[in-house]
Amino acid sequence: MALDEIKESLAGKWKMDRSENFEEFLKAVGVNLVLRKLAPLAKPTMTISVEGETIISITDMGIRKEEDTFKLGEPFEKEREGEMLRICATWEDGKLKVTGQPLDPKSKMKAPTIYRERVDDEMLLTMCVGDVVCKRYFKRLE
Repeated sequence: MALDEIKESLAGKWKMDRSENFEEFLKAVGVNLVLRKLAPLAKPTMTISVEGETIISITDMGIRKEEDTFKLGEPFEKEREGEMLRICATWEDGKLKVTGQPLDPKSKMKAPTIYRERVDDEMLLTMCVGDVVCKRYFKRLE
């Protein structure tokens, strides 16, 4: 079952170790210049847990904490950078896939597709928008 696989491979507390192409990714999704310069300095931690059929993902960036609570295949709404998005998560080929779409059809925001997967002893977070791909590698803390 997908939730058991998520629990086994992704549940726990993780700290970002290294990142590839992050600033280019931030630019592609429309983050302003000041935040694009500051964001790469953060080394966020991510805590993932599964409670019943609910997945809880908490990302702590030091200056900001973001929590998502969701069920596989059930869309939910979330505000990002002042825009409302409809987000849906699925489990595909051993990866937690999260896709988003702005609720406002006139929005210029480009919502990324985000994958979380286990690669050896690390969690790989791959964020894609258009043809820009960012990879962030996390090491388990507990």
